[in-house]
Amino acid sequence: MIVTDQFGVFLRQFRRQAGLTQDELAARSEIAVRTIRRFETEARANPQLSTVRQLAAALDLSTSDHAKLLATIDKRAPPLTQPPTLDSPAALAKAADVRPDPARYLTANERELLEAADELADVVRARWQQEEIRRRIHDPGPLPVHWRSAGAELADRDAPTDLAGTLDEIVSRYRRVPSGRLVVLGKAGAGKSMLAVRLVLDLLKPSTVAGAVPVVIGISSWHPVKTSFHDWLVTQLTRYYPGLAKPSRSGSTLAARLIESGRILPVLDGFDEIADGLHQPALAALNQIALPLVLTSRPDEYRDAVKATKVLRGAAAVELADLTVADLADYLPRTARKAASDAVTSWDLVLRELAEQPDSPLAAALTTPLMVGLARAIYSDTAARNPAELLETARFPTVESISDHLLTSFVPAAYRRQPLDRAVGLDQRWSVEQATRWLRFLATHLTRRRTTDLAWWEFGTALRSWPRTLVLGLFAGVMATMVDWLVEGAASAFGVQIGTSPWFVSGLLIGFLAAVLMVISYGLVIGRKVPVPLYLRISVRGGGRRPSARTRTRLRLGVLCGFVFGVCLGTAQNLLEVVTTRSAAAFVVWTVDAIMFGLVYALGVALVFWFIGMIVAPVDLASAGSPADLIRANRTMFVGPTLVLAPLFAGFIVATAEVLDALDAGRPFGLELDWAPSLVVTAGLISAIGGGIGYVLGMTPWGQWLVFGRIWLPFTGQLPWTVVAFLEDACQRGVLRQSGPHYQFRHARLQAHLAASDRPGSTRRRAARPVGRRSRPG
Repeated sequence: MIVTDQFGVFLRQFRRQAGLTQDELAARSEIAVRTIRRFETEARANPQLSTVRQLAAALDLSTSDHAKLLATIDKRAPPLTQPPTLDSPAALAKAADVRPDPARYLTANERELLEAADELADVVRARWQQEEIRRRIHDPGPLPVHWRSAGAELADRDAPTDLAGTLDEIVSRYRRVPSGRLVVLGKAGAGKSMLAVRLVLDLLKPSTVAGAVPVVIGISSWHPVKTSFHDWLVTQLTRYYPGLAKPSRSGSTLAARLIESGRILPVLDGFDEIADGLHQPALAALNQIALPLVLTSRPDEYRDAVKATKVLRGAAAVELADLTVADLADYLPRTARKAASDAVTSWDLVLRELAEQPDSPLAAALTTPLMVGLARAIYSDTAARNPAELLETARFPTVESISDHLLTSFVPAAYRRQPLDRAVGLDQRWSVEQATRWLRFLATHLTRRRTTDLAWWEFGTALRSWPRTLVLGLFAGVMATMVDWLVEGAASAFGVQIGTSPWFVSGLLIGFLAAVLMVISYGLVIGRKVPVPLYLRISVRGGGRRPSARTRTRLRLGVLCGFVFGVCLGTAQNLLEVVTTRSAAAFVVWTVDAIMFGLVYALGVALVFWFIGMIVAPVDLASAGSPADLIRANRTMFVGPTLVLAPLFAGFIVATAEVLDALDAGRPFGLELDWAPSLVVTAGLISAIGGGIGYVLGMTPWGQWLVFGRIWLPFTGQLPWTVVAFLEDACQRGVLRQSGPHYQFRHARLQAHLAASDRPGSTRRRAARPVGRRSRPG
């Protein structure tokens, strides 16, 4: 057994009570985060007295807690291999004061999982706290969301039914469920996602934290017929928290081990958004596992799935209630500007009318947090509009007309320029019209893909498969031509002739062949799929001695593309002579030259890909936490090695060519290959620079993001040139939100509304089909 020192036990306990991550404690105490991690996980860390005092000051410990921490280093007891015996009141009192927690008796494997779970809890807490700030949940305070127990037909017969409560009671109600399984039902915009986030954050509070780490994951991408829940959950965890892709001591990933050890509580958001026809198989698959979980859904989809199969085994069910006029009267005035004279707010007239007519269309429209949040953004956050206009029954005779008005007015209100925009970090470079046009394009793009997740690496799918491939071929051809002209033009300026073709013609030919090669290789290798981002980083230690399955696949692709590119380069250097002379000797020289070039380049590219595979490792758990972080990580991952390896690759080509020339490789064919040093050096530079650029642009997620997200779509006017800044600013304004590596609209109804209004001749159809739904499984 490996034991943990008492100092580390207490340090972790006090840090979590303070609500700090290891990184935050490191920043406060000015002690390296690696040192803090070592203190918490290693036996006999032996901290210095001054270090302990720094930590105590950073944690703002009480006198008794400070003394308790000091006691662990002043009177260090020998490590325990079993719990102490407590046979007297004095021993009990002493144990209550300094008794270590169970982490002291963990094996190395168990301690690894404990550390991973602790770090995951810190990351999850930090992300959702930041997202609550973005969504202004606590400004001025959360909406009074409340719920009641759902019908008995929607819950397991053994589950508790007395679960009615309010937002701040969610943890206590959840812990009444013995199975740890809870279904949260609510209509569109009722606050299901808000409740899920509140549950996660409350479970992770230092005063309530215990057991598994709750993680919110959208369930709409799960195909239960093709993928088991365990495999899908592992994939989602490693996508949202890439550090969990690291291999554990047992060989499987940390994500898989955390799930198998019961240290993950999945909070599955959006059961209703699973593809049509898959709700029943999904519910049946969830009934085959005993994992505690929380599931959110609209009532109708869950009710239909229950009728066809059975309820979620062991699960209790609650349904979110409508907001009342009293709830609105308590919330909306606190969001509005008050007149200095009598403290009257712009909502007072509206609230009086609602109190007198609680059954009016306006009262019915404002029963969900979504619509109340939109109304707050339109009328409370700006002084330009008065909510009294909502009382005009001639303009807004129905619930649908009011909802449509709020959805339509939200984006202009969010982008209306305010005096304090710059002070709160909002960008003022885009007009309302521009922002609306770009957001409509994004909503249409997502709706066509039947998803709510806006992935930066999938911007190319805004074009159909063949146009997308041709655009990549165009970029590859242009870049190859420019590189060849630059290199051969520079050589010609010094009086050096490369090959038999003029440098201008050779550049055009190489560009054409590079474009053809890109179109063919992309069509065969990528096709309709999209390269997904790599959650990797460059590491001196690397990811292991044996290449991974992905590295082996890229190796095969590299060998093929390297060979074809070499053949094309050899062809470009000799094709003009073959065409003009039409002699058999020239044809043989061209053939042998092209094959030799192909073999050399295939070997060089294989070595480059193998080397990259050996120096990459999974990112840390807290890394790549946002879409912008992931873009930067992938840019570093691909561009950095390319800049370093391109000169090395060119040197390899030159050295190999010199070796082949020294060995007289053309003798078996009765030829004397004329690989002049100038030809070899130029070919190496052209291939290294042009081939590296072509690979990054066409075969990597960051390259496709650069081509389509940063160049093509802005060039065609469908997105701004500063896409990331626009998306981040949209999150600040509450139009978009972040969910792991994706952006999302603040609600699927807003996305559907914007997509409907983007259609030619649209009349903003009131009942748009929900996104995230397919007409058939698949």
